Amino acid sequence: MAVQRRLLFSFWGRRGALTQFALDAARTLSASTNMATTFSVSRQNEAFSEFEALGTPLLPIDTFSSEAGAALGLWRIPSLRRRLAEYVRAERIEAVIELMPHVWSPLLIPAIRAEGAKYATIIHDAAMHPGDRTGLVKPLLDMPLRTADRLLTLSKSVAEQLRVAKGISEERLTVLFHPDFAYAGPSARHAGPSPGEPFRILFLGRIMPYKGLSLFVDAVERLRERGIAIEPLVYGEGSLGADGDRLAGLGARVVNRWLSADEIALVLTEAHAVVLSHVEASQSGVAAAAFGAGVPVVATPVGGLVEQVRDGTTGVLARSVDADAIADAIARLIDEPVLYQRIVERLEAERGGRSMAHFLDLAIASTLGIVETDKPR
Repeated sequence: MAVQRRLLFSFWGRRGALTQFALDAARTLSASTNMATTFSVSRQNEAFSEFEALGTPLLPIDTFSSEAGAALGLWRIPSLRRRLAEYVRAERIEAVIELMPHVWSPLLIPAIRAEGAKYATIIHDAAMHPGDRTGLVKPLLDMPLRTADRLLTLSKSVAEQLRVAKGISEERLTVLFHPDFAYAGPSARHAGPSPGEPFRILFLGRIMPYKGLSLFVDAVERLRERGIAIEPLVYGEGSLGADGDRLAGLGARVVNRWLSADEIALVLTEAHAVVLSHVEASQSGVAAAAFGAGVPVVATPVGGLVEQVRDGTTGVLARSVDADAIADAIARLIDEPVLYQRIVERLEAERGGRSMAHFLDLAIASTLGIVETDKPR
């Protein structure tokens, strides 16, 4: 009889796309029969009730609900350390896999490791993106780089940055992939827009400088100048700046606020393509959400995007990071319906290789040292 592995997954964030990442992982593991898994989740997480409803063993902890609370809540650290250590000991936990480093991780994880459990953490970014306020606590978020038994990344790009800029040895690094997000099921669309229907392109997610909203707007203007019927959709929280007036002039549909999972799912079913006009990137949760919904992605050739968006297979890569190149890439999808159809079909055919189940199998095997893993299969 196979040995039942005993694992603890931690996710102490409050909101955002990584909450969906953690929920998808918890849903997948709840159906597993060869593992005894527990999720440690913050009670302040926006989807805490959904984690509770899964029925998977849960180890909730109180973190904080505001940035100031990160410091004001430090008095709870000693009791949290004891509680985590006692749980690991009582449940004979073999390994802890952290789905995202948390500002309190350096204070809590040592207590877990002291009980003999292995510790792996998923590093989503080697460096903070321009405009990301978490850069203020980056030194704390980087501390697991020195203490983890295994560092898991979602792209070769991030792993290489960790190796070169942070001096992390290859022996401690495992390159995985970004699994699909299950916001929406695969689209029923098997072709582009119907005759007379504009091609709807979606800019989705938090609006930050590195995501290139201005380039997206520039590309829409270029396409309109060519006489191409294009309908821009911009969904996400953040400052629109001068692009707000430009989008209004283009008749864009703009939802400029924090989005619920249901809203993300709905707009993904409406879009013909998702556009990532990034000027730099690690990898993209937006691409993962698009693939989960069966929607092709147009992306700039930066960072880990070139690993996620394979030209002609899961989307189209622009030849460079500029508006004309992005417009040309979008136009390819519009002008070549056979290409669009092929991408939609490949997204469906390769779904298993991008699944959360496959991702977790590789992450667990790497953490426990069962197999050597360096890429998705």
